[in-house]
Amino acid sequence: MSKTNLDLHLTARGYLIDCLITNTHPSIDQNELREVLLYLNNLITFDEINLRKEEIMLDE
Repeated sequence: MSKTNLDLHLTARGYLIDCLITNTHPSIDQNELREVLLYLNNLITFDEINLRKEEIMLDE
């Protein structure tokens, strides 16, 4: 996996963590926010897995 793609996934996860930490206003449904962030994290992980699969296929 290229360094740029790895950095992109780490950056995206950093933004998800920042979003969770900074959105503490009482009007925000924390459970819903966590569910959305978990969903986004799963999408990032899925993308990482696909990139690794592509890299393996290219190496063969």
